[in-house]
Amino acid sequence: MRAVSRIPQTLAVPKLANPAVPGGLRVRAVGRFDAFAAPGGGEVQLRSTIASLAELGHDARAWHPWDDDLGAVDVVHFFGSRPEFLPAATAAKSRGARVVVSTVAWFDWRNTLREPGAWPKKFVHAARYAARAACPQLASWRKRLYDTADLLLPNSQAEAAQLMRLFRVPASKIRVVPNGADRRFASADPQLFQTRYGLNRFVLCVGRIEPRKNQLALVRALCGTGLPLVLIGEVVPGHERYAERCRREADADVHFIGRLSPDDSLLASAYAACSTLALVSWYETPGLVALEAAMTGTPLVLPEGGCAREYFRDPAEYVAPDDLPTIRRAVLRSSEVSRRPEMAAMVRDNFTWSDVARATAEAYESLR
Repeated sequence: MRAVSRIPQTLAVPKLANPAVPGGLRVRAVGRFDAFAAPGGGEVQLRSTIASLAELGHDARAWHPWDDDLGAVDVVHFFGSRPEFLPAATAAKSRGARVVVSTVAWFDWRNTLREPGAWPKKFVHAARYAARAACPQLASWRKRLYDTADLLLPNSQAEAAQLMRLFRVPASKIRVVPNGADRRFASADPQLFQTRYGLNRFVLCVGRIEPRKNQLALVRALCGTGLPLVLIGEVVPGHERYAERCRREADADVHFIGRLSPDDSLLASAYAACSTLALVSWYETPGLVALEAAMTGTPLVLPEGGCAREYFRDPAEYVAPDDLPTIRRAVLRSSEVSRRPEMAAMVRDNFTWSDVARATAEAYESLR
C-alpha cells in the first residue's frame, strides 16, 4: 500500500483508470445512526461516494443491518469516527469482510475547551487529549476502531499525520482520499436565488447551526458593515439556545433561510450569486460547502483550523475563528474580489465525486 508522504503543494485526486474489478465489489456504506436528525456534509459524502462507486460498476449501497449478510460483502465502509461503529466493524471482520473507515476527524486540544457544557467536563476532555498526545498507545473506542479497520481514508495529509501521531496508525494502513463536490455546481445560475430573495451581493454561510460552525462570531463580526449575510442551515438538535443567540444578535442585514437540500438548485444558485462564502468554523476537513462554492468561482473565507489550506492554498482568506476584527477585514476584502475561474477549474479537475470514487475503489483494490 502507498505510504503517506509529506503534504503536497496542491492536494489532488490522482487520475486513475477505472479499477478492473470483474463484476465489481460488494460495498456497504455505514453512516452515523442519527444521521438524518440533522444531515450535514458527512451524509453528502456517504451518498455521493456510493452513488459514484455504483456508476463505476460496483455493488455499492447503504448498509441495511436487518437485510445484509456481512459474510456476503467484500467491503464495509464506515463514514466518520463514531463509538457505535466499533461493534459493527468487529462483526464485519469476523465475517470476512474488509473494514474501511473514512475517519472525518480533526484533533485540536483548544476545541475541547470550546465545546458547549460545563467547565469541569471541558477540562476532562482536554486532559484526555493531553494523555492521548503523550501516550498514543492508550486504549479508547476510537483507537480500537482504527486498529480494527483494514484501511483508513482521511480527507487530507494533515489528518493522516494526526492519525499516525495520536493513534500510532502505520502509514501503510492509510490512503488519503480527498472530499469532493458535484460537477453541477460549476454551471449554477445566480438568477434563481437573486429573484427569490432580492439579494445580489451578499456574504453566504452554509452549515448546520451549532457552536462548532461558529455562526455567532460571523454575525458579530459583520454587524454594522451593511453587508447582507445569508445563513443557510438547520439547527442541530440540542443547540436551539445557540441558534436563538444568533438570531437575537443579528441585525436587519442577516437572513436566516433554513436548510436547503444539497440537490436543491437554489443552493447552487446561492453559491453563484454571493460575493463571498464565509466559513469561520473552529475547523473544517475541509468543508464540502467550500468545495461546492469554489466550483462556482466564489471567493472564500475559511478557518485556519483543519485542512482547508491544504486544498485551496493562497486563493482563499484564512481566519482565526475567535478573532472578530480579522474575520471582518477578511470578509470585506473577499467581498470586493472578482470571481476566481482558476480556482473553479482546479476543483472541477481534481475534486469531483467521480474522482473521489476512483480513488476510493483503488484503495479497496489495495486490500485484495
